[in-house]
Amino acid sequence: MATQSIARRKPTGLERVFQVQNLRTLAQLFFAGFILYTAIVHRIVGEGGGTMTASAEAYCPFGGIEGLYKYLTSSGTSFLQHTHLANIVVLLAVLLTAVLTKSAFCGWICPFGAIQEWIGNLSAWLQRRFTFLKRGVAAVRRLSAPLVKLERWLRYFKYVVLVLILYGTITSGVMIFRDYDPYAALLNLVELSFGLGTVALAVTLVASFFTERPWCKYACPLGAIVGLVGKVSPIKVERDANLCIDCKLCDRKCPLNVTVSTARRVNSVECNNCLICTEVCPKAGALELKVGLG
Repeated sequence: MATQSIARRKPTGLERVFQVQNLRTLAQLFFAGFILYTAIVHRIVGEGGGTMTASAEAYCPFGGIEGLYKYLTSSGTSFLQHTHLANIVVLLAVLLTAVLTKSAFCGWICPFGAIQEWIGNLSAWLQRRFTFLKRGVAAVRRLSAPLVKLERWLRYFKYVVLVLILYGTITSGVMIFRDYDPYAALLNLVELSFGLGTVALAVTLVASFFTERPWCKYACPLGAIVGLVGKVSPIKVERDANLCIDCKLCDRKCPLNVTVSTARRVNSVECNNCLICTEVCPKAGALELKVGLG
């Protein structure tokens, strides 16, 4: 079936300011800043100040997933503790985004994914400037080589996490994942609250220095759902085999380790439509974001 290209053209001059990755970074900063602002205001004012002082957890779509069962079985009259109607509204918005734009929520909006990405970028920047640090990171990666060989199977762990959370939450009536959730722990730092989730947060942030987006790749239950729903999205990166020069730069630069260089359409559940591959591709037109079916 024919597709319609919606890819960017090569920017020149001042247009470079509006390159996709610059716009994506601005989007990430905006949403991360909004969540940080919400968490700080809630810490200072509390929930007595009205809608604008609601907890930052009210904007977490995974809270909508956890609380959806109780909301539906109670005909919309009750929620799990720590969840609100806002969680379900945000969840529906995220799922709609996934249907329309694949996993762009993960690549453009999610604050926790952005923080992992920024730490990875910082790591790459430091390694370019400090040889000893580059050698240290390389040594850690060599030690973790056995895990790399199992990466294909480790990717399925997030689906196991998702199933266990949903089963435990439905049967117990409480948010069993909240105490272990690194994103919830990140929000709780503003409240000066620490627990097992803080340990998971620390492990994730440290791991982000050595591998890109570790939580997203291996453990995020929300990413598991968004990736599956995004399979039906008509908007995906496509590769023109006639123009591709087989340099595999797209594979090396992909933060989620998706194999782009051999795909006709990048339909992997791991792809978050960050569009890094389309910008690093040296051959104009070989990789483009397109809308279509098939």
